[in-house]
Amino acid sequence: MSPYRYARCWIRLPKICLLLCTSFMLSGCWSQINLDQLTVVSAVGLDLSDDDTLQVTLQLVNPTLPVAAGGGQQRRSYATYTTQGHTVEEALDKIKQQAKKSVFLPQTRVILIGENFARHGIGGTMDFFLRDPNQNLNSWVLVSSISARETLEHAEELESVPADEWKEYLSSKKRKPLIETVQLYQFLPRLHQVGFQASVSGMFPVSGIKGEEIMRIGETAIFRGDKMVGWLTAEESQVTNWLADGPRAGSIQLNMAEDAFINFNLKNIRTRIQPDLQEDQPVMSIQLRGEAEIVTTTRRLDLTNPKTAAKLEQALNELIRTSVAHTVAKVCGTYKSDIFGFGESLHRKDPKQWKLLKPQWGETIGKLKPKVAVSVQLVKSGLLRDSSSYTEKE
Repeated sequence: MSPYRYARCWIRLPKICLLLCTSFMLSGCWSQINLDQLTVVSAVGLDLSDDDTLQVTLQLVNPTLPVAAGGGQQRRSYATYTTQGHTVEEALDKIKQQAKKSVFLPQTRVILIGENFARHGIGGTMDFFLRDPNQNLNSWVLVSSISARETLEHAEELESVPADEWKEYLSSKKRKPLIETVQLYQFLPRLHQVGFQASVSGMFPVSGIKGEEIMRIGETAIFRGDKMVGWLTAEESQVTNWLADGPRAGSIQLNMAEDAFINFNLKNIRTRIQPDLQEDQPVMSIQLRGEAEIVTTTRRLDLTNPKTAAKLEQALNELIRTSVAHTVAKVCGTYKSDIFGFGESLHRKDPKQWKLLKPQWGETIGKLKPKVAVSVQLVKSGLLRDSSSYTEKE
């Protein structure tokens, strides 16, 4: 070999070594998972088992299941697996062994928490959802009045996979304003916040015409810290939506006298919360504005008469004011929870005072007396403006 070629080989040698080293760092197929080895998780259920360990139930989508023809019984296109463990990760490993497949979590639609487990405390368990990079933080969070396992195993819905129907309903603009919707990325931080605590919609079993179990979504589960402390009714849940900048709509029924029921649709609801201090105690001023439309009435009204319209509007505003004051008193006074973000509002206005009140905020919020002002205007009464008016009995 000539000296010239020998020198060229030595010059190329470092480049060749670098290429060989780089090839070892390139990703390969060692961690590859084939699609036939994978199953999609549509819902995760969390319960407290009899021995106080964690019980995890997965609703797994199986699109390959055949559907019986000729009017025969259809097979469900999902399967549920349940196991126990001290952590979610331990339970998932056991379910993988049962299903003989890897589970795919990024498409999870719903995180369902059993009421018993929610009241026991869920903070340590939910840490898994914060740390696991494969979680879908847009999953909807619900609390089931029965165990999450029962709900996922026996629920019958129009959709082939129940979790898909729940997700579509919760994300739809057609859902009722009485229902509070919370996603995982909103729920997790509030378990550890003091000035803005968690609340999520509930799920309750309802018997269908053929005796099947259909799940109704409604009412609201209230948390203090990482523990559930109680329920709000559908009407109270509507108020929490207004105060938490939820849907700016609603409905309400006014009873002005015996057999005189008037239903209203509320729209363009806007709220403003202003914190203040009186004798070193927080006071929350709540202002609510909006518009109301008459939907139906059991008495004929003469809304061309200004006095009748003014009386109706005044009664409606007082009913809404009472409803808001009652809901705030129940959440703050009875449950000592701050799901409205009063603490956060005070923190923004007066950080120094919030620092002093924060350690005892649970007790302080229980003594809170809100000042509620409501201004809802009657804007539409439909095509009927009857001359036969409703008059209050003297």
